[in-house]
Amino acid sequence: MTAIRFHVWGCRGGRNTRGSRIGNSTSCYSLVTGEDLFVFDAGRGLVTAAEEVAPGGQLADVKRVHVIITHAHMDHWEGLKDAQWMWRRGNGVELTVFAPNEALTTIRAGHEPPAFVALDVLALGTLAKLSFVPTVAGTQVALPGATLTTAPLHHYSGIAPNRRFLETVGYRLAIDGGPAIAYLCDHEPTAATQPVEDALLADSQLALVDANYARIADHAFGHGSIEYAAQVARRHTNVHVLATHHGPMLSDRDIDDAHRTFGKGCANLAVSTEHSEARWNPAARRFEPVP
Repeated sequence: MTAIRFHVWGCRGGRNTRGSRIGNSTSCYSLVTGEDLFVFDAGRGLVTAAEEVAPGGQLADVKRVHVIITHAHMDHWEGLKDAQWMWRRGNGVELTVFAPNEALTTIRAGHEPPAFVALDVLALGTLAKLSFVPTVAGTQVALPGATLTTAPLHHYSGIAPNRRFLETVGYRLAIDGGPAIAYLCDHEPTAATQPVEDALLADSQLALVDANYARIADHAFGHGSIEYAAQVARRHTNVHVLATHHGPMLSDRDIDDAHRTFGKGCANLAVSTEHSEARWNPAARRFEPVP
């Protein structure tokens, strides 16, 4: 099987930060296998990922990019217009954007003139193909060499009486004959959501779990915590859990302290760190960090 690599390009939530060892760019994670690059969310980290798809980059063999977006909040799609493949002439990349209908409508509106330029127009003369595909929670999507399973997540903005729930989708990407990754970003867990979480993690080897806050007591605005990510890891000891989507107000020390406190004795829990890489070991059936 072709080598399968996982990268963290952006792991912050809400806004960009500066000077953090853990992460400064908004959400973007990828899995590459052969000529296909599967990308979870298109925050500012997508700009860095796209640079690696250019000639000379570590992902230069990629021909097809599948961007899988969870919901309409702009920190999950703000990197789309600045990705290098939107600007490099005749690059040959085929780009497909998967997202809930609410998010697709918001993305199109966000790029309409005079605010910017429609993505379809940016793609003229650069991309080989640009497609938009709606995702619906509770369905499966066949992708090249992979299957995408979707599930509803619990995410909202504002407080009562102005609380607004968003159409937010969690994903499980299973590579044919290879690993599966569960992606639960922008999700506030409750007793009612646990069956959804457990179903996405079942038979997965890697899971990215929302950890916007340090403690469960802080859960709000459709986000989880490092403490809850530790609980998920303890429920699924065969899954490597990455606590991610770190809140922009959390310092590196806050994140490290929470991981140390709540993750004590939990060997399968780690904190996602920007620019980190892991490779799939098919013999051991696990992802192994690349130094």
